[in-house]
Amino acid sequence: MKFQELGFNSKEEYFKEFFSTLLETNRTAQFFVDWKKVHAHIKVHLDEISLLNGLVNIPDSKERRKHLKEILEKYPKTRLVLPLIIAIRDEKIDVLKIGDNGSVSYMDVDFKNSTLERILDFCDQSEIIELLGKVKDLHSYLTGVEVGMDTNARKNRSGIIFERLIIDALKRKGVDAREAKGRIDIGRKKKPDIVIYKDGQVFAIAEVNFFFGLGSKPLETVQSYINLQREANARKIRFLFITDGPAWRTGKAEREKAFDQIDYPMNFALATKLIPKMVEKG
Repeated sequence: MKFQELGFNSKEEYFKEFFSTLLETNRTAQFFVDWKKVHAHIKVHLDEISLLNGLVNIPDSKERRKHLKEILEKYPKTRLVLPLIIAIRDEKIDVLKIGDNGSVSYMDVDFKNSTLERILDFCDQSEIIELLGKVKDLHSYLTGVEVGMDTNARKNRSGIIFERLIIDALKRKGVDAREAKGRIDIGRKKKPDIVIYKDGQVFAIAEVNFFFGLGSKPLETVQSYINLQREANARKIRFLFITDGPAWRTGKAEREKAFDQIDYPMNFALATKLIPKMVEKG
C-alpha cells in the first residue's frame, strides 16, 4: 500500500482514518424504490388495467368471471396483466396440481396462447377473480405489487447507488469521474466500475464495493483485484479499490494484511478527499 503517496506518515495513521470514517450504510432514500421503473412497468399496461378495473365494482364472483372472460376475449392484451396481479412477470408458467388421492399433475398456462377456459380456471384457482372483487382500484393495487417486486432489485441497486455517490462526490471536487460505458484495455478488456480521466486520458480505474456482512467475501474481493492492479499499472493506469461498510471493522488485522497488496485502498471519505489531490499531482 502506497500510504506515503496517499499523504500519510505510516500505515497505522492511514488505517486509523480508514476505520474511523467507514459508512454504516450506503442506502440513500433512492435505494428503497426505483419509482421510475415502477411507473414504467405500469404505464406499459395502462389501457388494459383500466379495462380490467371495471371488474372491481361487480360484487358477484360468477358475474365477475363472466365479464372477465368477455374482456379477455375482446381485448387479448389484457391477458398479460393477469400474472402481474399475483406478482409474476412470466408469460408462461407451470402449475402443480395435487389431486384428492395424492396424484400429481401439471397445468401449463400461457397467458398469450392458452385457451380462455384454461386462463379463467387458473384465475379461479389462484383467486385472482376473488381478489378483483376486493380491491378498490386495480391501478393502485398493481403499483403496490410493483413496489414489492422492485425490492428484489435492491441488492444490485445498492452497488450502483454507491458508485453514483462516489462519482457525484468526485465531480463536485472537479474530478472527471464517469461510469464506465465500455471496456478498458489493460492487457485484457475490462469494464471497471468507475473510470477517472485527466486531460481526456484514462488516469485511473476503480472497483467499488460496499460490505454490510461478515465473512470472507471482502478478503476474497481484495485477492481478485491483485492481478487487475498489476495489469493496470503495466499500462500506467492507477488502480483504485474503493470499498466501505461496517464489515471492514471486524478482523482488522486480516483486513490490514489484505490491503498491503493494494496500492490505493480507500473508503468513501478517503476517496473523495484523496483522489482530487492525486489527479492534481498527476
